[in-house]
Amino acid sequence: MSLGKKHVLGFSPNGGQLFASVDDQGVLRIWNTETNTLNQEYTPNLQISGSCTALTWVSVASPRPKKSRKSLQSQDAAGDQLYIALGTFKGSVVIYSLAEGKISRTFSGDSHDGAVTSITYDNAGQIYTVGADCRVVVWSWTEERSIAEWQVGPEKPQNIVYLQKSGTLAIGSRQLKVYDIKTKELVETFTGHSGEINTISSVASTDGTEFVLTTAKMERVICFWKIDKKGKNKASACTLLMEDLAYCLTSEVRDDGQLRVASVTRNGIIHIYLLNVNSLSAEKFVKPKVSLQIVSDGTETVEPLLAVAAHFVIDSNRSHEILFGYGSRQQLQFERFTPNYGEKLNVIVRADPKKLYAKKKGKEQPGYQAATKVQKPIVNQKNVEYNSALPISQKKVQNEVPMEARLEHLKIQGTKLSGGKLLTQSKTQLLMQALHSKDQAMIQAVLSTQDPDTIQLTLDRLPLDYVNPLVNELSILLQGKHASVRSALRWLHVLASTHTSVLMSEDKEALREKLGVCLGVAEQRMHCLSEALQITGRVNLIINQMKRNADNHLNDNQALILDEDPDEPTPAAEDTLLTENNWSDLEEDQPGSPKSILEDELVADDDLATDDGNADADTDSDVSMD
Repeated sequence: MSLGKKHVLGFSPNGGQLFASVDDQGVLRIWNTETNTLNQEYTPNLQISGSCTALTWVSVASPRPKKSRKSLQSQDAAGDQLYIALGTFKGSVVIYSLAEGKISRTFSGDSHDGAVTSITYDNAGQIYTVGADCRVVVWSWTEERSIAEWQVGPEKPQNIVYLQKSGTLAIGSRQLKVYDIKTKELVETFTGHSGEINTISSVASTDGTEFVLTTAKMERVICFWKIDKKGKNKASACTLLMEDLAYCLTSEVRDDGQLRVASVTRNGIIHIYLLNVNSLSAEKFVKPKVSLQIVSDGTETVEPLLAVAAHFVIDSNRSHEILFGYGSRQQLQFERFTPNYGEKLNVIVRADPKKLYAKKKGKEQPGYQAATKVQKPIVNQKNVEYNSALPISQKKVQNEVPMEARLEHLKIQGTKLSGGKLLTQSKTQLLMQALHSKDQAMIQAVLSTQDPDTIQLTLDRLPLDYVNPLVNELSILLQGKHASVRSALRWLHVLASTHTSVLMSEDKEALREKLGVCLGVAEQRMHCLSEALQITGRVNLIINQMKRNADNHLNDNQALILDEDPDEPTPAAEDTLLTENNWSDLEEDQPGSPKSILEDELVADDDLATDDGNADADTDSDVSMD
């Protein structure tokens, strides 16, 4: 279980006394790790700067005005001033002041053309950022503006870290690239990760050798990269194994040369590694020396508590301790713990932060109440009087209003807005319900509205969260038939004119992806426009010619006169006679008809009579000869 896709967090440079984190809603929270209290909470203005996408701590020496020695001593005791440099979704850099509890300054100049993906500080007055536009931008703390930039593409950079001794920047995307800050040239590349780098850290040994530690998405290893400013496609110097993906990475080198590395994984377990910088080997994978798992102290079931971040304590008295925070982003608990390296797994049983905050709900919490600004009145249950809000009268109220007048008041009248529009014409609630439930039938019923006033009134009252789902539904309608396309264009025209500021406030790439379907359909229809116009013109010519022929009344004024003889049969009668004659001929020609059979018998009788007469004549001639 992960706490979020993008983890924006970090411990303060003064030994980790403060911890800052940004949640998925862009809310910045600052915790005191020693007292376990929430000191400050800040919600940025999304319209001006956008949500926070990266942060880094900045420690600046406090100004020393020329005053008395007492004031100088008190100011030295106060220490350096702490700020938080925030990279925003709109590509700018803003500075959050812990003393003022608000954004104290906003850097000007050429910013990123997209979100800031990572930010780092060099402790010398310069801030370095990388963004979605594949650029590195250098910001000056004193001038409060950007002073330099260069390209690091084509891969989108995800993380950046500053290497002080070599004067270089290590930028992680899918590869790890090292750039010289003075020359702005690529001096070294490393290859080994199969995915994009999601966490990065740097460490320097006692002899001046610098290393960069990285983890990648969908990988359960930590890679060590040795920086020497030469070479390309170099392999890692050492590889560490983990049980799950890492979301937080920290490291330190002790005075005896021992290297300690800690990683917080996705399942909330902390892995600690003990290494020797001088004997790193790339042949063998290194397993964690000890693992820390935090569980709740439940009586019935034991549930794991997720660790959020870890940090090594830089203190001579507590050098073996590790500082970690566990719980959720809204309710965190911090603890310093000394691991038992004799066991592979240290199970730490602690109370659930949710239960602790529930117990402290009735107690005084100065830090929490100051951050959330929530105060509850103290009420003594014994001295409570419940009074009615209505005035109590001893007189009996007599209602003398007739029934007809009361019924008139019960009639529902439409609330009229400016311009004479009725509030009942708005279909905002129905559209919100349809988009939320994704009911296609309800969406079709709402979007089939053709009244411009109703559409305008509906979109005027539509919340901003429903603009993106409505654009997606209109993109689907644009791919349908002619009636649906006309309705979608009508709604899209009013939506673009009503919520122009919302659409223009988004990123260029996001807006292009959102309206890509609409633009594609429009371009496709524009390509077919010339052919459609030609076909429409030809069809209109044929239809007009047919109408002219049908409306041609040439013989309305009897310009043509016909002389007809009443004794002559009409063509219809002649056709009838011919038809009857033809039928009679056919009947005579048929061999099976009764008439033809009778005629055949008569012809046969005539032939027999002729034969008998010839036979008698022959007999008489023979007798006479005898």
